[in-house]
Amino acid sequence: MAEKFLKNAWTMMGWAHELDQGPVARTIADQHLVAFRTEAGELACLEDMCPHRFAPLSRGKVRGEGLQCGYHGLVFDASGRCTHNPLGGPIPAAARVRNFPVVAHNRILWVWLGDPAQARTEAIPYMPCFDWPGMRFVFGYTHNPAHYETITDNLLDLTHAMFLHPGFGGEAYVPSFRMDIQGHTVTSLYDYTGVDNSDFYRSLGASYTGPTDQWDDMRWDPPCTMYLESGITGHQRPRSEGITLPAVHILAPETAQSTHYWWASGVALDSPCSDEALRAVLSQAFDVEDKPMIQAVNERMQGRSFWDMKPVLLSTDGAAVRARRILKSLIDSE
Repeated sequence: MAEKFLKNAWTMMGWAHELDQGPVARTIADQHLVAFRTEAGELACLEDMCPHRFAPLSRGKVRGEGLQCGYHGLVFDASGRCTHNPLGGPIPAAARVRNFPVVAHNRILWVWLGDPAQARTEAIPYMPCFDWPGMRFVFGYTHNPAHYETITDNLLDLTHAMFLHPGFGGEAYVPSFRMDIQGHTVTSLYDYTGVDNSDFYRSLGASYTGPTDQWDDMRWDPPCTMYLESGITGHQRPRSEGITLPAVHILAPETAQSTHYWWASGVALDSPCSDEALRAVLSQAFDVEDKPMIQAVNERMQGRSFWDMKPVLLSTDGAAVRARRILKSLIDSE
């Protein structure tokens, strides 16, 4: 049976700054897409396949207010209608490609694969950190040959840091866990109090010598958009007195067994941690430590349904399990 994906939801297609280099081509939920800006600045997203000889339109270039196929030169406007045939003759009525609602918002390129009439921009998940003053960000991307829900499980259950991420505390990371459900939004909340400062937070400028309180709050919105705020403050002191490290973790299913994973993390402009050092720490965690384990899990599952495999569930699985059930309900309702 073909994989069912949630279509009536905003899904990340890339970072908005990628458009500065020209058309952006991605496969999202088995759908080949190309996003581009016309010469007048209009943002558009089309199916990445010319109806003439089925060439990827992303191999072409922007011409005026359309995208020109790089094979035989047909030009398609933002609505997907062919507006120019350089070879002469009439333009067939069937010379049209599907277009998709697309928005560049909050530094992210969002696409809507479902019913265009339901594509409300106010439903785009909000990443508050991109509006914080005095912040700088590092941006990353990794491609993971695994099912996107397996990666979501990993991000909503951060207790794996005890065993996979020594740089984030390792076995000293023993937080309390609770979760919050608001509509279709699930948040997993981790708190660990009265603990020693870590090398990671020291690198960000946290100079605490006594006990500290630390936290990790991960918010999930369907189908697989996550926002994390981690931080440290003095023991029993308000969070506002400490250091908060915001991070964006957004997935998009490429196929049933491959996933796009975009991440970004922010630090204060005056943080002693350089962009290069922060990027290295995060790449180590996501690409060297998380990714091989997630791939190994995916291989053992062999394409079988998570629930058909009757997983043993722990109390700390609560947020990941709830997210899976909400997503299944939304997909079934479509």
